Amino acid sequence: MDTLALRIEHKTVEPRDETSPTGLVWLERGPHRAALLTPGEIDPERRYPLITLLHGADRQDERLAKGYRNEPERRQALFLIPRSLDRTWDLIASDARPDLDFLEFAYDLIYRRYPVDPERQALLGYSDGASYALSIGLSNPRMFSAVMGWAAGFVVVDSSRVGDGDPKPQILLEYGTHDPMFPFERVALPMRQRLASAGYQVVFRVDEGGRHWPSSEFRPEALDWFFSLR
Repeated sequence: MDTLALRIEHKTVEPRDETSPTGLVWLERGPHRAALLTPGEIDPERRYPLITLLHGADRQDERLAKGYRNEPERRQALFLIPRSLDRTWDLIASDARPDLDFLEFAYDLIYRRYPVDPERQALLGYSDGASYALSIGLSNPRMFSAVMGWAAGFVVVDSSRVGDGDPKPQILLEYGTHDPMFPFERVALPMRQRLASAGYQVVFRVDEGGRHWPSSEFRPEALDWFFSLR
């Protein structure tokens, strides 16, 4: 993949005769699709945080949509849940960038239809999706203010996209101490050290006894953390 750049700029909402749909909204282009979860009513004078949820391998996007279905109203935020074209994300499964290109399409559509707060955009990922979230978020630091990840296995930063004057997204990570796929000593601790050494602020949560499955506390605590940031 040549670049991890998201070549998209924030836009103001376009004037339209009809209101944009709310609740569960499907975004589709060709074989690609994503679910957008919104509050029941959108206040045009308000700016809404936008959190993108990235599933792990084998595409659990429908499970994420179900698990997060009440969060838009509770948090007064938008949640975008894309599905990878392949069984996992293009950074892992492809030399091309079909998933990133679809994300550009989805963000452009959302910006034109919903009032998004450009200062409060975040990524939240699980397993392969956490690795993808870290890689995209840290490679597009002017777009995302925070990244949350459960069991990220790796991170790739597109250095051509990051300059000395760019902000550094804040990071929250959780790992299980008994994860057989990403062993805690070999994956979790080196990841924390690498990110801290690069100057990122990392909140590191340990799920004692946890395996390769997120703790029940991860979702609410990660979101509480993000919405507490200023």
